[in-house]
Amino acid sequence: MKKILAVAGMLAVMAGAASAQGGGGGGMGGGRMQMSPEAADSMNLARLFEGITLNADQTAKAKGIIKSAREALAGLDRQAADFREKMTEQNNKRNGDLKALLTSDADKAKFDENAARGRGGRRGGGR
Repeated sequence: MKKILAVAGMLAVMAGAASAQGGGGGGMGGGRMQMSPEAADSMNLARLFEGITLNADQTAKAKGIIKSAREALAGLDRQAADFREKMTEQNNKRNGDLKALLTSDADKAKFDENAARGRGGRRGGGR
């Protein structure tokens, strides 16, 4: 009997902790943890430059471009009728600025491939 009570008590504590952390799976977030802006920037850098070697100067400039683009996107009104258009324009500008950092045609082609994969690869894919 004591074991059953101990297990029940542990389950109650774990359920309470998960609920307090927003891990219930319901609500607007769908149970996903919110990523920090810096982590999102790093993920975008890694995704867009996958298979491309950058030097320290290029990396620093790329991080600045990605951060500026994120901040510009954050300033857009998500409820505006033209939000999607403005977001696309901003992302295209970011990608153009990032691609301009590259010197070889092979790296530029790889960048285009990475950027295209990011645009359509996850949407509607059942992931």
